[in-house]
Amino acid sequence: MPDPLVALSRRREQVLVDTALRRLSPPMREVIVLRELEGLDYRDIARIADLPIGTVMSRLSRARAQLKRQLSLAGLP
Repeated sequence: MPDPLVALSRRREQVLVDTALRRLSPPMREVIVLRELEGLDYRDIARIADLPIGTVMSRLSRARAQLKRQLSLAGLP
């Protein structure tokens, strides 16, 4: 049986990540979800989002930085 404190901690982290994702603008959220949650490569994201690959790369970079900042403020490493 899993440790209830570990399960609670994981659930808290998931809520914080979900909240941080919802705070991203839709274009930022789209590329981060496609890359980090769906596991698509940059070329596929560019095709799906109808964007140049450079735009995908820059949006991912900015989205990751925003998520990192938000999660850091929430107390996650």
